[in-house]
Amino acid sequence: MRLLRKERTPTASAAVPVPAAPAIPSLGNGLTTPIRDVDLPDLLETLRAPELPEPDFEFYVDWDGIRTRVAMLPWAPRELAGRVNTTLPIPDDGYRSEDVEYACLAAALNSAHDTFRIVEIGAGWAPWAVAGIVQARRRGLRATGIAVEADATRSQWAMQHAADNDVRAEFITGTPDEIAGRMREPAEGIELRVIQAAGWHTTTTLQFPVLDEGDMGGAVWTLPGTDVDYRGAHLSHVDVPTVSIADLLDAPDLTDLLHIDVQGVEFDLIEPASHVIQQKVRLMAIGTTDRLTEGRLQQHFLPRGWGLAIDDPCTAVFTMTHPTLAGFTVQDGTQLWENPFVRTDFPG
Repeated sequence: MRLLRKERTPTASAAVPVPAAPAIPSLGNGLTTPIRDVDLPDLLETLRAPELPEPDFEFYVDWDGIRTRVAMLPWAPRELAGRVNTTLPIPDDGYRSEDVEYACLAAALNSAHDTFRIVEIGAGWAPWAVAGIVQARRRGLRATGIAVEADATRSQWAMQHAADNDVRAEFITGTPDEIAGRMREPAEGIELRVIQAAGWHTTTTLQFPVLDEGDMGGAVWTLPGTDVDYRGAHLSHVDVPTVSIADLLDAPDLTDLLHIDVQGVEFDLIEPASHVIQQKVRLMAIGTTDRLTEGRLQQHFLPRGWGLAIDDPCTAVFTMTHPTLAGFTVQDGTQLWENPFVRTDFPG
């Protein structure tokens, strides 16, 4: 308890200080148009393929024409194999993602001009990078992308997924310095670079869990001194190289969509690199894993003038015990951020 010092009552001749008017914060930008639930059907229709591939017993084909090898989806229903789906993924596609995540890709593609560049961090089998490149090619855009995945098996899945959808891909691995060096080399004739590494704000080495094929919840080790991951699972960990956001965004063209799905370390990754993100990224889609992080992202980007086009909070069930808030999450959220400073209609 703080004791207040008693002040003398001012006399008539004493000047009474007038408190300064409180500062009024300015959050957001007044330009970004929120994407609402009622907007989703029309927005997702822009991704519909004009023609769908023929059924194949190894693949599930989405309404957007993307072929996904069902053997790479060990958590998904087996009956997906051989199916061609023509239904929009509202509220979700039943095996991977919600409608709002598809809306992020659609918004980026619909506002792209001449070129389309996508960077996917925590890519798994690179569904968004591959879909973005395929969609951009249909629109006559020059398409390039990068998919970053720390797990060795999933990074090979990303190469397979690219091949299954006729995307020309290059595989990059090595030490952090070797990866950074390869990134600086031209990628002639390559549409997608698949990097076996962890995306991070610096070039270093981190630890990543050894996962079984059905576990898509891996994240870099943030609980040093233990073998426990953010969910409380005891897992073996291995050293993995990192590739920095600055290197991933180092390109002549702006990155139209930066897609981040890193299971609990979103803010740790993004905040130190937010200056280069503001210079090089038009739209940023973030898979969120706890409400504290969602608020921290809002608190960080709204005062900087960014617009929040989609704010779909995560869902948590507070049962059992976990070492982090993200460990309680049963359904990730999605935030789509727009950088107004690279809009052609930005004032000034």
